[in-house]
Amino acid sequence: MFVILVMTFLALGSTDSNKSTTPKTPEEARTAQIEKHFSAWDGSHNGLTKVIKESMNDPNSYEHVETRYGDKGDYLIVTATFRGKNAFGGVVKNSVTAKVDLNGNVIEVISQSP
Repeated sequence: MFVILVMTFLALGSTDSNKSTTPKTPEEARTAQIEKHFSAWDGSHNGLTKVIKESMNDPNSYEHVETRYGDKGDYLIVTATFRGKNAFGGVVKNSVTAKVDLNGNVIEVISQSP
């Protein structure tokens, strides 16, 4: 009997996952399009993190601190703050600001600060 109840519950519960999660308004659709390029875990921007790691002395030392963005219409301005090891092995805090398209691609690195 218990097995039948569990199976019924699982079958009924699985129908909820089939419901459409399509945004209802253009604003919600835009927000969903933008947010899919940011990590749900720590908020980092996936494309900018990749660019940052490719330019680091020790990519394995990358530690995300904070990411902020501004929506400029056709593109985003994304600023990522992170820690990583420098050439001397010391851990330093840096930030990178980049222009990013709505598909998550880094168009241009605008500034970097150690």
